[in-house]
This record gives sequence, C-alpha cells and structure tokens, in this order.
Amino acid sequence: MQKSFFLIIVLASTLTLAAATVALAQSDPAALVKKLVEAIARGDAAGALALYADDAIFDVPEGLCAAAPCVGKATIQKELESRVADKFHFTILKTYISGNVLTGRFEFRSDTIKKAGVERIIGWGIFEVKGDKISYLRGAIPDRSDSETARFAEWRRAQPPAR
Repeated sequence: MQKSFFLIIVLASTLTLAAATVALAQSDPAALVKKLVEAIARGDAAGALALYADDAIFDVPEGLCAAAPCVGKATIQKELESRVADKFHFTILKTYISGNVLTGRFEFRSDTIKKAGVERIIGWGIFEVKGDKISYLRGAIPDRSDSETARFAEWRRAQPPAR
C-alpha cells in the first residue's frame, strides 16, 4: 500500500514538472527575442514578423510607429521592413525575465545612427510573450546615461519633422 502511494506521488510530481517545462518552452521570452534579433540581423523581415502575434502591439517612439503604436501584423511588417532597409542590428546586452515578460538592455546600430555621427546607441525594450509569439513590444527607450546615445538623441531633436 505504501509503495503504491509513493509511486503515485512520484508519478504525479513528474507529470507536473513535465507540464511546467512544456509551458515554459512555449513562452520563453529570451528564446523568442533571440530569434527576433537573429532574423533582423540577417535582413529577414518576414522571419521577424512571424514571431509576432496577429494582434501584436509594436510601441516605439521612432519610425513608422512613432505617432501611435502599430497594431497588427500589417503595420508591424512595414516597420520591420523599414528597419531591415536601414541595416538595423541590435545586440542583447542584459535581460531580466519575469514570467512572460522580458526587459532588456540592447545595443543598436543602423545607417541612421551612423548618419548621426555615432557608432551605436544603448536602449531598453520590454517584450511580452503569449504562447510562442511576441504580443507586445515597447522599445527604443534610450539610455540617456550613455554619451553616444545622448549625442544621437540631440541629433534626432535637431532633425526636421518627418512628413
């Protein structure tokens, strides 16, 4: 009797652990953001877009989504294509994960950044993951303590408004 009770407890614990591992694998924000970085680095806007949910929100203060957050894949696709055309690359410097949310510090490089006379800028991004897709991105939050980022922000303010 005690052996069967012990066996049931071990089996239940094993199944619980396995289920938790599968759930974690389906919503691993670090793995998803890494895939996004890789897709953009190779110039694959379609591959990057595939990582977003159909109703995802792309909220960045620069680019096509500056006036209002881009919602849905159609508008996010235009933003990603614009970033690929600008030879946009970002490197993950540090990540902090809480549940299905990743907050990260990133290094950004692009033709526009070089045009400003700096090599790279540092910024923060917040990614929320649902299932195996990115559902929300709040990005391009500048790290103003970085001197190159501060110079880029100053250059950006001096530019005429986009039309």
